[in-house]
Amino acid sequence: MKKFLAILVLGLVLTFSSNGISEEKSTEQTIIRSSYNEIEEMNVFKKKIKLPEDVAQGYVNAWKFCCNFDPETRLTPAYAFKIVNKSDGHPVRLGEQSIRFEIRPGDCGLGPSWSGEPGGYDDCKHNSERHELNAIKEVNSLKGVTWHTYSLYLPKDFPLDGYEWIGMGQFHTETSVPAFNFNVGYQGYELERRTACSLPENKNKDCSSRDAQNYHKTVIHQDYLRGQWHDMVFNGKWSVKQKGFFKMWVNGKLVYHYKGSNLTRGELSGFQFGIYQHPFIYSSKDEIHVSYYDEIRFAKKSCKKLKLEDLGYNCKDLESQTASRIDKIKGK
Repeated sequence: MKKFLAILVLGLVLTFSSNGISEEKSTEQTIIRSSYNEIEEMNVFKKKIKLPEDVAQGYVNAWKFCCNFDPETRLTPAYAFKIVNKSDGHPVRLGEQSIRFEIRPGDCGLGPSWSGEPGGYDDCKHNSERHELNAIKEVNSLKGVTWHTYSLYLPKDFPLDGYEWIGMGQFHTETSVPAFNFNVGYQGYELERRTACSLPENKNKDCSSRDAQNYHKTVIHQDYLRGQWHDMVFNGKWSVKQKGFFKMWVNGKLVYHYKGSNLTRGELSGFQFGIYQHPFIYSSKDEIHVSYYDEIRFAKKSCKKLKLEDLGYNCKDLESQTASRIDKIKGK
């Protein structure tokens, strides 16, 4: 297939604005329009991506995209993620902007090379599709006590059926399984804990959230999931020892409290978000998933640094709440 290339040189570091790409600085961002199907592509391969303060605060502003790079061109569909405006009719939690992700059937490609696979990790070989942004772990690794927020909006027509899982948010290691990840399913928005997978005795075993030592819980019921914003607040003490903890609040209510190890020895861990899904063979080839994120915030040690008042929450109130059950790794 021949492509007509319309190349727009925009700079050395990606800086997103209301239309997804800033015109204020030149970058190496490349937009390519196919005359065959009118799908634009962008060059974010090995690029450091900056998000506007209207959307993300507190992190060292260095993000990387994963994992849909064409094996030959290393280009990515331009619709994979973009900064959008309230003035254009997009949902926004606060301010004027949010970040929009989109996944279409077949959106898989190469990712990082840490997997040992030739050319990099290939989602296509694992029947998964992914458009995610990762806070670069070398400068945003999880250490000590941290606080995090993000707000999530799923459109009313967001498809729920036909997928083994649709991941939206992870606290992930470099190469092992995530300690905590969040999936959309037919029951709603689900938290999965897989911290037991990182125990020395389980290191080389197949391990899932359904194993007896791990845990999963629906934190937003399907009936209330779509068509409105949901605010997530997290507090973790990160440790390879059993002295760690992890808490999650949804819309101001403490829904989960875990005590135990939550890091993998020898690996950096960090936050990543977007859409990461595993369709079944019979899944629709026409369904498109769209999600919006906003108010992605990070702070060390203190909840007050998140400045949650503009979201309608008070740190003293959040920290005073207790969970009816504290989750732990069985046998630890």
